[in-house]
Amino acid sequence: MNVKWLVTAVAGVVLVAGCATKKGFEQPGFAFGCPIGEEKVGSMGDLVRAKTASEGRRTTIQPTELRCSKTGDLLKIDANLNNDSSSVKRIAYKFRWIDREGMRAAEEESWKPLMLYNNSNLMISTVAPSAKAVDFRLVLMSQE
Repeated sequence: MNVKWLVTAVAGVVLVAGCATKKGFEQPGFAFGCPIGEEKVGSMGDLVRAKTASEGRRTTIQPTELRCSKTGDLLKIDANLNNDSSSVKRIAYKFRWIDREGMRAAEEESWKPLMLYNNSNLMISTVAPSAKAVDFRLVLMSQE
């Protein structure tokens, strides 16, 4: 009988110790694979707000999800844009690349036009132009 209690106690200790460790494989300064620096990001919504900017006319199209990974030395970004309205929306987007010092890491990209149909999602992907680009902002502008 004592052996059963001992095995149960050891299993409980191992289970509790396993649950006490940090979840996930996220590096410090990253959230969902994306660089965040010292910002406090506790959810995907926080990450989207931190990494998205608007220029010109504001748009109702917003990213709902951002995911980042490395392709060799280059930062790769996937962003899911959502149009939850009942009408077609036209927008333009570009990525602004930032280096380690917080300065622009590459020439300004040109605007890329998109048309999102009503109640739809669209995934956009890009890769940093150079290894100097360690951070980014997704810039959106309405075309209506």
